[in-house]
Amino acid sequence: MSGNHYNDAQSCRLSDHITPDKFRTVLYEQYKMPGGGSTEIPVEITLKKDTANKLCFDPPSDGALYGFARILPQVKQTYGANKAKLFINDWDDKLIMVYELDGKDEKAFFITAQEVLELLEKCRRVPEQKKRSR
Repeated sequence: MSGNHYNDAQSCRLSDHITPDKFRTVLYEQYKMPGGGSTEIPVEITLKKDTANKLCFDPPSDGALYGFARILPQVKQTYGANKAKLFINDWDDKLIMVYELDGKDEKAFFITAQEVLELLEKCRRVPEQKKRSR
């Protein structure tokens, strides 16, 4: 992401878009398989080491987490998109959430690290993410 690319992004609450009860993590292998539920959109989360180390489970060494959010009906209603993908990136001193809509348009928002950590702590996680090993 270039520094000026998301200058028009507004701050928002992550919970206005996605809540833990509508989010589940998956392993990368599962994420790359075709699927997800009919109301789900794929989500890629990339956290810097400092942020990832605040999780109650061992984060992957690259800070990349994958999942699905049951929010496609809301995305269709809000943005008119039939297909979407969501990216959350630890970017400079803030986090940015970017919807990729129908593979061509983007809508970006700034969110807080605390909200992302809360989402990951309270959602349904794969067994490999249940607790810290160290």
